[in-house]
Parts: sequence; structure tokens; C-alpha cells
Amino acid sequence: MRKILLFIAMALFYTVGMAQSERFLVFEFMKVADGMDTDYWETETFFEKIHEQRLESGEIQSWDLWSLKPGGTEQGYQYLTVTVYNDPVKAMAGGDTFEAAKKAYPDMRDEELKIKLKESLSSRELSKRIFLKLVKSTEDNFKMGVGSVMRMNFMEAVEGKFQEYEQAELDVFLPIHQKKVNEESLSHWALARVLMPSGSKARMTHMTFDWFNGYLHYFDTYGHHQAFNVDVETQKKIDAAIKLRDLNWTYLATLKKTVK
Repeated sequence: MRKILLFIAMALFYTVGMAQSERFLVFEFMKVADGMDTDYWETETFFEKIHEQRLESGEIQSWDLWSLKPGGTEQGYQYLTVTVYNDPVKAMAGGDTFEAAKKAYPDMRDEELKIKLKESLSSRELSKRIFLKLVKSTEDNFKMGVGSVMRMNFMEAVEGKFQEYEQAELDVFLPIHQKKVNEESLSHWALARVLMPSGSKARMTHMTFDWFNGYLHYFDTYGHHQAFNVDVETQKKIDAAIKLRDLNWTYLATLKKTVK
């Protein structure tokens, strides 16, 4: 455990100097009980104004709320929030929510705000928090808006093959997805490295993301299982790359709110 924590600390220290040109993401997966969707929506609407203040102060780069599918009460999580930072220290610190809330709601007394913030916790259960660093994405002009669809793939690199797998994503899959973006069958693609949690039970080392304009765009492209339309040599590289990781889970997400 000490070695793992030391590795994370060194990785974060190394990236601080380059943080202005990099992006760090905090994914928070929410469980919302049956019948609590309206309460949860009100909670995130309340927090939306707080995140606007965090954006204005430069604390965050953006904040999004996504609904997840399948997302049933026995299928994991129903909602996801994504907060983007340009600094790993800010991402880990999380910021001062109360100070941002006071600016967002200047007419509310401190005690009222404290009660409101406490009550908001009852509408959902924060089940998983993941810290990531964006590694690479396609070059495009995609403007993510409400209604956009994102496919998230939870990847676990084979033990001892971490760097080899990551390089395969960049050398093999990035050009394929860039071609799809150029052909407009895909809006955007990205690879992110999981910083925390880590360890043998984390079951993920990376995440990949496919963005679409909406579900019509998604089903036009991926409504049925399709093999990559590539030459024999590239297919061999794909087959070899797939053996470097396990695809543990996939969610489809729909963007519901965004602050940017």
C-alpha cells in the first residue's frame, strides 16, 4: 500500500508543473433510490449554480451531470457527475463548496445553506469516486451539449502490460477513431488513465470514451455489433491489443446538465 501511495504522489508531483495544458477529471457515480429522482434532480439543480461560481473563480474547468444506462437499481449507478480541472491538486482537494454556495445564493443565511447542503445528501448515495488524467483524444470541433451521448468503457490492463496497453490505444485505436470522427460516424474519442483508486481490487486502469451527438447518431453507428473495417494487418494489431486488457463494463450516458 505504501508503494502504491508513493507512486500516486510521485505521479501527481510530476504532473503539477504541466497542469495548465492537461486535464484531470473527477467522476462521481451516484445511486438514486426508486422514487427519489425528482429530489435528486432538485439537488443537482441547486448545485448547478454553485458549480457556476466554481467555474467563474477558476477552480474548475467544467461540470456535467449524466444519466446512465442501463442504470437500474440492481445494475449499479443511475447518475454520474464529471468535474474537470486543469490542476491535479485542485482535483484532489475538491474545493470549498460552502464558500461557493454563499456566492451562488447570497440571499440565504449561512445556517440555511448548511441545512440545504446537508439535506442534499439524502437524495443520493455517492458510491464511487474516480480520479483520472486525460491521456489523448481525437482532434475535432465537437461541442458537447445537453442530449449528447457518451459510451464509457472500463478497462483493466493485463498485469505487467500497463504501458504496452496504453501505447496500443494510442498507436492502434486512436487513428481508427480519428478516421470515424473525420467520417462523422463518431463525434469524439478519448483515453484516460485512472490515478485513483488503484490496487488489485480496483478492476480498472483506464477508461475510454466515445461521444455522439445523440442516440440517433449512436444507433446509426453502433446499433448493431460491427467489426472495424480495416485491412488484415491492422486487424492483427487490433487482435493483439485486445489481449492486453479486459473490458469490464460499459455504460451509456446522456448529458442532462453542463456548466462550462
